[in-house]
Amino acid sequence: MAKRVLALALCIIMIASALVGCAKKDENDKGAYVYMYLTDMVYDLDPAHAYENESALRIISLVFDNLFVLDENGKVKKSLAKSYKISENEQLGEYKMTIELKDTSWTDGIAVSANDVVYAWKRIMTVEDSYEAASLLFDIKNARAVKEGDATIDDLGIYALNEKTLEIIFEEKIDYDQFLLNITSYALVPLREEIVTRSYDWAKKGSTMVSSGPFRLRSVSYEEEDAQMVLERNSYYFRDLKKDDVDKSVTPYRIIIDYSKTDDEIMAAYEAGEIFYVGDIPLSVRGDYKDVAEITDALSTHTYVLNHDAVIRYYNAEGFEALSSNEILFSTDKGQIAKGMVEGVPLVEGTDGDKIFADADVRKALSLAIDREAIAEAVVFAKAATGLVPYGVFDADSAKKSFREIGGELIKTSADMTAAKAALAESGVDASKYMFAISVASYDDVHMKIAEMVQAAWEELGFHVAINAIDVITNDDILEMIEDVPRDIKDDEFAESFRAGAFEVAAVDYHAFSADAYSALARLAKAFSGQGMDMTNTDYILSPHVSGYDSEDYNEKMEEVFKEKNIAARATLLHEAEEMIIEDMPIIPICFNQNAVLIREELSKVKATYYCPAIFTKAKLKDYELYVPVEE
Repeated sequence: MAKRVLALALCIIMIASALVGCAKKDENDKGAYVYMYLTDMVYDLDPAHAYENESALRIISLVFDNLFVLDENGKVKKSLAKSYKISENEQLGEYKMTIELKDTSWTDGIAVSANDVVYAWKRIMTVEDSYEAASLLFDIKNARAVKEGDATIDDLGIYALNEKTLEIIFEEKIDYDQFLLNITSYALVPLREEIVTRSYDWAKKGSTMVSSGPFRLRSVSYEEEDAQMVLERNSYYFRDLKKDDVDKSVTPYRIIIDYSKTDDEIMAAYEAGEIFYVGDIPLSVRGDYKDVAEITDALSTHTYVLNHDAVIRYYNAEGFEALSSNEILFSTDKGQIAKGMVEGVPLVEGTDGDKIFADADVRKALSLAIDREAIAEAVVFAKAATGLVPYGVFDADSAKKSFREIGGELIKTSADMTAAKAALAESGVDASKYMFAISVASYDDVHMKIAEMVQAAWEELGFHVAINAIDVITNDDILEMIEDVPRDIKDDEFAESFRAGAFEVAAVDYHAFSADAYSALARLAKAFSGQGMDMTNTDYILSPHVSGYDSEDYNEKMEEVFKEKNIAARATLLHEAEEMIIEDMPIIPICFNQNAVLIREELSKVKATYYCPAIFTKAKLKDYELYVPVEE
């Protein structure tokens, strides 16, 4: 009997031990390593520039958090914000919002504070610097005066009352829901002043940046044989280090984005279960996956931005050869601008030309010559652009009504070469006399494909057109400091040249900064462009959109939009504004971008926001222990 009791006791002890072993993770078990091909290469994670590069936006959404986010259904939800309160005193004309922040920390353990919001928003409003998202904050007291140089940055109506309380003072009574929608933009996430001001390149490598989101940039390598970006769990993200498990708020330990594979190798690895998520299906194989990919609208329009101030040179064989070999980016009255230069000097003779892109008839001719249907078909995951504002943007105050569907088709999606030549004849421009280049990021296969198709259309129209395929370059500043070639930092010369206005035609994804059509249309009006101002003289001249477009009628229309507080009337004005842009065609919409992703069944609980198709905070990988690297 005693032996039976002893045996039973031993069984109970063994079962209990086994259950404890199952319930408690091995202390060396940090969590899943999730291998994927999330995006194209990304070279800068500064949120203020997130909307210049769709790939960057997908990474930024993982490493930075915002006060409010727009969920996948288009609803504004609190994230870093714990609560908010609106207070109004109509007699005194005082309208305020206070926002209380939750307790969470940056990736170095320092608490996210209201001061971080104040700094980030003041940075966007700095008068000398160009940030197109600035107009999202124009409801704040003195915001426009600050951006126009008529008030100091300290006059901006935003204050940190304490570490966790933010106070926002508005110019007048506003639509508060609209303002909350505005600040869901990733361009407005909190930032740490001592980090950002330390270096111009602060957001290009993990060792020089901190982030507030579920992941941090652990490492990046751009070496061809082992090119990858590694994101690692932010162990401070909404977690009490003394009480909570390490994976309480963020389930995966690392996300490994592999850039070392060819297109075929990426898809072979996906099919073999070696990578579990493909967020950017390679162009060469898209046709094979168009029926199985998960597709959503990307809230961006691929466009061709025409530089109205560029002197489009008269054609000559020597000059065109230089243009075609990427030796020259563009030409102004001051001369030709060489690759990599912001201020240039003439390189070759024959800089004479005309500012033909300043002529609306020329711009219309270039637009009419493009076969958008053919381009969308070639890209696979895109729709032919029928306007500037993309699908997914709200018509009024919710996702229930689409701005694009209500706005209708404002552009013909097939080419009309006869009408294009007629518009060119109306302008008096002889296309055969001129040569210019399309600047495009060489690392983006989709953009390169579109550039080739547009080039062919414009050559059929009679122009001499080159493609400037602009690559990333080694960061010379870092090179001098370390006396070696850096593996983890590059400069995106295409993006920096575009911001500097160093282009004739630039191929860019034109993003809506939020789900509001205002965020897509406002920046084309001079007062809302967000461009920096030269403060070295007393002229204080506002700069128009980077294209140089400056229409008095459009400027006035956007002033009407900004002043109109009735949401339905405002939507009507925004549609009128888009019609004006399509009539003037300062930038040429080509196609509406779409997100297309592939997820293996082993990877579950991948969430989304309205702006980004993949948030991996709570993602789970089946049998993840099998994929932990041996060296770990």
